[in-house]
Amino acid sequence: MMPLWVVFLLVGAAGGFTAGLFGVGGGLVIVPTLYFVWRSDALLGPEVMHYAVATSLACIVITSLTSSWTHWRAKRLQFEPIYWLAGAVGVGSVSAVLLANWLPTQGLKIGFGVFALITCISMLRKPSQAASSTPPGRQELLGAGTFIGHISTLLGVSGGAMTVPYLVLRGVDMRQAVVISSAVAIPISTIGAVGLALTGPSNAQTWGYVHAPAFIGISAVSIVFAHWGARLSQRMDKRKLQKAFAGFLALVALHMLGF
Repeated sequence: MMPLWVVFLLVGAAGGFTAGLFGVGGGLVIVPTLYFVWRSDALLGPEVMHYAVATSLACIVITSLTSSWTHWRAKRLQFEPIYWLAGAVGVGSVSAVLLANWLPTQGLKIGFGVFALITCISMLRKPSQAASSTPPGRQELLGAGTFIGHISTLLGVSGGAMTVPYLVLRGVDMRQAVVISSAVAIPISTIGAVGLALTGPSNAQTWGYVHAPAFIGISAVSIVFAHWGARLSQRMDKRKLQKAFAGFLALVALHMLGF
């Protein structure tokens, strides 16, 4: 059996790289991995998905800040309504924290798998069939952002798995969608992590539902790999990036649904 600290470092590398590359914050790697590592743990087992979700959100704070800093320094963010979208996801995150404690682990697990599968299918659609030439307006961004923030916080992801496909379908360039998603992940992950840390049961290794050793190990490595992923995302062909993102989501969905 691989030592847990090694698992945390490997998850940090994979989560950080995918966060920078796809703008997903790393939650689609962190949550399923922590679930399968902890599902037999006597202490965490009954609420294992809650710990996986909260720890993932705490790690995403670090990866999202790193990715966004890389994009900001390169002056890649060119989406003026970003503040409306970011504010709306924050509202959605607050409502999700209030609901999360009432949901069973199995429900969160299945919901996570279905969410990843639906997102994968949406990303495989050809741009000519799906994309809109009209950019989203303020009211639409407020509605979409609230929904994205709510679902993302419940599942422990940054929102990128919904933000990226949504923006692409609304006519935003794939590479720019990744940049926007990284920025939007900051309020989602911060509110979700703090909320679940304050509302969950604490012990020697946890801050509420946030597992301290996992957070430290994953975050320490993810910073470097998030920076590399963010740089690569701007050099890849946007259609290849889209297909790679869809393939990544398919693996996650099959993993969580037990196939």
